[in-house]
Amino acid sequence: MRAIGSSRLGAAGLAVMLCAQTGCSTTSEYVRGERLRESTLGQTHDDALEAVVDAAYAGRVAVKRTTCTELSTEFSKKRIDTTTSPPMGSLIVGLAMLGGGLVLLSQSDSDDSSDGWDLPMTFGVTLSLASIYPLVTALTDEDVSREEVTTGEVEEERSRHCEDRTFALEGPQQWSVTLGGARRTGRTGADGVVALRQPLTELVEEGITDEAGVRQLVAGRGVAYRLEFERVRAADFRLDSKALPDAYFQRFADRYGRQLGGGDRARFENCELIAKSARETLECYWSQ
Repeated sequence: MRAIGSSRLGAAGLAVMLCAQTGCSTTSEYVRGERLRESTLGQTHDDALEAVVDAAYAGRVAVKRTTCTELSTEFSKKRIDTTTSPPMGSLIVGLAMLGGGLVLLSQSDSDDSSDGWDLPMTFGVTLSLASIYPLVTALTDEDVSREEVTTGEVEEERSRHCEDRTFALEGPQQWSVTLGGARRTGRTGADGVVALRQPLTELVEEGITDEAGVRQLVAGRGVAYRLEFERVRAADFRLDSKALPDAYFQRFADRYGRQLGGGDRARFENCELIAKSARETLECYWSQ
């Protein structure tokens, strides 16, 4: 009888502890909802100017513009309520089994006969033991539910978006190109473009007339020059010697060939026969 009484007392204590665990706890978290509206607060432009020359030796001023836009975006503000509670299904089943076991144990306790198989006591103990699993589950597990609530509040976010683009600066502009100690100046047309091939050729013809300089051009070495516009600082570029007209090399070859004599003259004339241009003639002769 003492064992039965102890079992009833322990089960009753466990039931009280489980009932204390059935209280729910709720936590709230504020999150950003959908975007409501977006407005522009302002826009700024940052320009960087530089002189550029394309493959056709057309010079111009390029504008590298960075446009930044300040934006204000409004979002709705929501609250997420998270409720945590023990699993009520396991708790109810466990308490029901425990209660049924206690009832059966009580019936067995009131029976004065101790002979034979005590069926209520057997089922009572079985139910009480079987209630351990759902009750432990109720103690260790939890049910979580979430509810989204619109608060009516608005959250503002400010952001900055920047875009880069490059375009040519149009309009007449003063320009100058320098090669060695020589210089050419002029003014662009309405499109802001200057054709550099002709002035560069003239500067090369004036500045490079000696054999050493022409040899370097024939070998494919370029010529450095400086281009400047009135609104842009000077920039250095390089003229490919292949862009020079063959007439420039022809005039030099005619003067150079007349200075040769004997075998040198014969080799030079032989190169003239097999070459397709004055530049090739000079290259052929100087490579021997």
